[in-house]
Amino acid sequence: MIPEKVSTYGQRHKLSIKTLIVDRDAMSGGLIADALARNLECDAVACHASKVLDAIATGRVDILIVSADLNSKPRGGFELVSAVSSANPSLPIVMMLDHPSKEAVLNAFRAGARGIFNREEPMSQFLECVKHVKKGSIWADPDQTNYLLEGIKSIPDTSAFTERNLATLTIREMQVVRLAALGKTNRVIATELVLSEHTVKNYLFRAFEKLGVSSRVELLFFLTIQGRSFSPATEEHQLTAAE
Repeated sequence: MIPEKVSTYGQRHKLSIKTLIVDRDAMSGGLIADALARNLECDAVACHASKVLDAIATGRVDILIVSADLNSKPRGGFELVSAVSSANPSLPIVMMLDHPSKEAVLNAFRAGARGIFNREEPMSQFLECVKHVKKGSIWADPDQTNYLLEGIKSIPDTSAFTERNLATLTIREMQVVRLAALGKTNRVIATELVLSEHTVKNYLFRAFEKLGVSSRVELLFFLTIQGRSFSPATEEHQLTAAE
């Protein structure tokens, strides 16, 4: 349901949402909404994280602004951006970071953000960020841009990734790879496959060699290039069928 606002005369009328803000609490979200409405003369509404997808589905949203630091979960902001971006890939998203480390910046862009804003910067910079991202531009300061370029340079050469590499894996190596692709640790993989951690490490080492990757990050990139993604449900079905 599209939120409503109250006019100075007490008359309620529907608000066409254009800017949606999800901050760590209602007060800070409201302050940002007021600043945007006052300085950019745009409709801005603070929203709880649990209501974002419904708000986007039922009303017009031109840009979404999300704090990385949501009280619900340690990675709540990143998870929310990822979910929104997956469902609405064309929606511009700005992430607000308290401490824009290299990891945080890369995670924000991976999640689907098009703009990164350091909350220690002045409001004038934030307004510029919002205006540029609304127009379709990418926004990042010099340090954040360097992080992004370093991340791009670290992406392995895709020409070495072929389906044939994947076909060389044994059934057990593929089982380990699938679980690793779900983000599970060697200890968890060992427990689920009734193996020792040392054995799991050896399987991963051999799989990395066959696939031409050197880390779990490169493994995930390889699987993405091949169109291979594993959810817990499909992974369980595939492991059962392979036994």
